[in-house]
Amino acid sequence: MKKLRNNQKSVNKALHILALLTCVLPPAICTAMYFPLWQSGGAEVVLAGGGVLILTLCAVPLFKAIRRLMSSPASYVMWLAAFILFFCLSKIAEQMTVISFVGFVSNLLGALMFRIARRGEAENEE
Repeated sequence: MKKLRNNQKSVNKALHILALLTCVLPPAICTAMYFPLWQSGGAEVVLAGGGVLILTLCAVPLFKAIRRLMSSPASYVMWLAAFILFFCLSKIAEQMTVISFVGFVSNLLGALMFRIARRGEAENEE
């Protein structure tokens, strides 16, 4: 019985990690594909502000996991709001529409995985 609980704990931890990677990596990769992270400013190469800003948004689930504040606001809700906003402004920022949609979908999947892992932990404690 104890071995089964340890296996369930390992599965739950793996599911938490997979959920976090699902929330962070797809929008970050999509952002890196659309926005250059480095811009040449004459003789210097500088960080592109837009790319860094979007990558910071991509890392929100990571920040939340570090601080264990996954309750509010949910990251997939933030990405859905961004998707709706950028969809309305799609003539101006088509890339933002794609990035925010990828962020929404990946964070929604990650949230579902987190929920499954939490249920497994709750069942394991009983």
